[in-house]
Amino acid sequence: MNKAKKMPIGMKDLFYSKLLEDVKGGLTTYAPPKSLAGAVSGNLNPNGSITPFFSDDGPTVVVTSQGLMELELGIDALEKEVAAEIFGWRIDSNGVLIEGDSSNPPYIALGWRSETSDGGYKYVWLYKGKIQPPSEEYQTKGESVEIKSGSLNASFIKRDSDGEKKVSVHSNDEDIKPEVIVDWFTKVYEPDQELATP
Repeated sequence: MNKAKKMPIGMKDLFYSKLLEDVKGGLTTYAPPKSLAGAVSGNLNPNGSITPFFSDDGPTVVVTSQGLMELELGIDALEKEVAAEIFGWRIDSNGVLIEGDSSNPPYIALGWRSETSDGGYKYVWLYKGKIQPPSEEYQTKGESVEIKSGSLNASFIKRDSDGEKKVSVHSNDEDIKPEVIVDWFTKVYEPDQELATP
């Protein structure tokens, strides 16, 4: 029996969660997830490398390594409260967003879901990264109005606690527990230490 192809055809429900603690050999804890912005597009590059070793006139060993996971994210617009939290900025008593040079943005987890061609959704969490403030583009209105969307660049690394970078699951997987999907955006998913038997 042929399974339906799970090709991505959408992106929605973009959430972030501030990383509170990440202890080597210990636990990683997060704040409750919050909505980041409306998702427009996402391009995730794992930046891995493959290096062959040659001997006896041919390749005999292939070594792989994982790099910095980079995400280019298209969004509609950021609320100032979200921008202040993810970039380490401040909002003063008059409600003005202050973008200081000495800001130290926190590590966050980033999650979303992508509709797929089989009618389900792929759910994703990236565990530990920082987002750069977006570039801003403005243009005067002419006879036709061009709407400008935002773009964010983020870099993600492995967690100190367990070395994990990313988790994902598909809602139509036969072995997935329903509560995993239901709870996906209420808390950052933590892997079960008991692995499934192949």
